[in-house]
Amino acid sequence: MKKVVSLLLVSALLIGALSACKRNEPEPEPAPPEPVTPTYDYQDGEYAVSYAVPALDRTLDYLTISIKNDEITIVEAGCKEDVSLPAPSEETSGDAASAPTEPAAPSEPASSDASSEAAPAGESEYEAKANAQMKDIVAEYEAVEGDLERMEPVEGAEEHTYRFMRMMRTALKFAKAGDHTPVELGKYEDGSYEAVMPSFSASGWKDYVRLTVKDGLITDIDFNAQKESDPSVLITDDPDLNKEGATDSPSVYYPAIAKAFTDSNENLDSLSVPTGGAAAAKSFQKLMKPLLASMISGGGTQITAPRYVDGTYKAQMKEFDEHGWKDYVVVQIRSDKVSVKEFDAVSKADENKLKSQDAEMAAQMEEKTGTSPEAYTKELRSNLDAAGGDPVEMDTVAGATVSSNNFRLLVGQILATAAVNGDTEKTLEVESFPADLGPAEEEAASASQDAA
Repeated sequence: MKKVVSLLLVSALLIGALSACKRNEPEPEPAPPEPVTPTYDYQDGEYAVSYAVPALDRTLDYLTISIKNDEITIVEAGCKEDVSLPAPSEETSGDAASAPTEPAAPSEPASSDASSEAAPAGESEYEAKANAQMKDIVAEYEAVEGDLERMEPVEGAEEHTYRFMRMMRTALKFAKAGDHTPVELGKYEDGSYEAVMPSFSASGWKDYVRLTVKDGLITDIDFNAQKESDPSVLITDDPDLNKEGATDSPSVYYPAIAKAFTDSNENLDSLSVPTGGAAAAKSFQKLMKPLLASMISGGGTQITAPRYVDGTYKAQMKEFDEHGWKDYVVVQIRSDKVSVKEFDAVSKADENKLKSQDAEMAAQMEEKTGTSPEAYTKELRSNLDAAGGDPVEMDTVAGATVSSNNFRLLVGQILATAAVNGDTEKTLEVESFPADLGPAEEEAASASQDAA
């Protein structure tokens, strides 16, 4: 029995010792995590893209980018003159379709200092100007952190901006596949394109352009309009608008405008207008401008034309009011965004005097109404922005009812007429509302005029 007890005690001691040893053993180290291999959208290397067809200014764009771990670096971006073209003095004016188009006169690069200097050694005049523009284009690209969808065309260098965008899109496409083959681009991106007006006209028609690009060139183009009441009816087929034998009907001038475009080397600035087709030609230009931008830049194929034509417009009241002031407004439109640059009034007694400069009137008006020309102009701009650029929907400024109404009239007339057609040359004359001044506004205006 004693032996059994002794054996049990020994066993217990051994088990306890073994348990203590096990407790004192260090915990095993966790297995190291599997290394994470980063994934990238693009494959490293250099990618080169260039144009085989010159821009309107006779230059060929080129771009080389380098990619390392998805970091994109522009190695070089520039333009070189196409020396295969005849010198400008040798170009003939009789064949606009085959002769290259010289640079448009107003196409000044954004960096005027660079373009005004003499061309650097080894560069032609065309190259110097285009390369100065390309620097501004690259700066715009960097300003939007490489987001091509946010890029705005550089003023005076629109074509080169769109060409740069297409070169970059092409380079990134090849970088995804890791294809380092240098790429040469044709004039336009291949595809089937359509541009339509944003709404039907007052006469019930909606213009459109449909075209096909193959191997970088336009192979066919159709300019026409659909009827609002029956979209299957085209304006060129409407019997009411196309009298037999008429030479100024839509069936004649719609296709003539499309042909004039192709005959002018696809240059909208050189577009000839057939008899009776002035309004249609403006519509065609409005459709083709964004369509060309997309074709050149490699963007979308379905385009809705902007409602307004980019530009700066001015309108003024037709008559001075009874207190000797004439309101005017200056509006700038870019990509359908309406911005009021000026809203003021000139004095009949002194054409160099503006209402905003009349401190006495401002003080009296602020005392009576709590606002002033400077204050209500700022508020009117804000109200227009809040209404999405729609003067009909914007709020009136308290204490400046007449000025608010005139503001609405002037901006509204610009948007209804000049901005639709792109008429930036003339100042619109607008009739006033048949309404009286509010008491406080009238008193301030009258006192100011008496003082003058």
